[in-house]
Amino acid sequence: MSRPTSGPLTIFLTVVFGVSLVGFLRGTRHEDYSFETPLRDLPEAHHGGVRPARPYWEMRDAPRGDGPVLAADLAAMIEAMPSRTEAVELGGTDKRVALADRADNRAFFGAPPTIPHPVRQQTQAECVACHETGLRIADKAAPPYPHDGFVSCTQCHAMGEPALPWDPQAQLADPRAVDNSFVGAQAPLEGERWTGIAPPKLPHPTFMHERCVSCHGPNGRDAMKSTHPDRQSCLQCHVTDAELEQRP
Repeated sequence: MSRPTSGPLTIFLTVVFGVSLVGFLRGTRHEDYSFETPLRDLPEAHHGGVRPARPYWEMRDAPRGDGPVLAADLAAMIEAMPSRTEAVELGGTDKRVALADRADNRAFFGAPPTIPHPVRQQTQAECVACHETGLRIADKAAPPYPHDGFVSCTQCHAMGEPALPWDPQAQLADPRAVDNSFVGAQAPLEGERWTGIAPPKLPHPTFMHERCVSCHGPNGRDAMKSTHPDRQSCLQCHVTDAELEQRP
């Protein structure tokens, strides 16, 4: 009894393997492609700003802010911040106005401020990007956070505005939100002084406010800025209040 021949099957598998190999080699070969962006379908005002698409292998090394929308790079905004050695001018500013503006973002004095912009709550990396050292975005100031060691920002800081539009669950009203008559304490205008020229005491506790530069640094509200931010050991002259610190 003769064995069946495998000639046709062998030929078929050889052809399939050869085509697959050729396709793999061509697909992984690096070639320099150049594309011309058609301008005929674009409005006349856009003709001067059209850029060719960037290949994927160049995107990793491309500098941030390469497009018109991303012109404000984080590093550039940090470099544009005033330094601690620059002169501080407080003329024409009112501390009461600054405190009232600060209070608008808090439920009561001492409460963590609400987040005045949409955020994603999965990670703190985006919060740290702006608030680790602080920066300015146009006329808005992102102060550095006043405390270290806390890694879940939204555990204390609630969103003051609706969440991002692609999160439909977050757009629903919070059922815990109810009207109440609670009135919080007013923020102190300034700390007491032993004499007229002595440094004022801290009018608030230092817990969760260990980094004085957050409110009183060069990037703070004008009327609340320190006139000598280059002196970085604040508690060397400004003593704490034992009652506010809850010390006997």
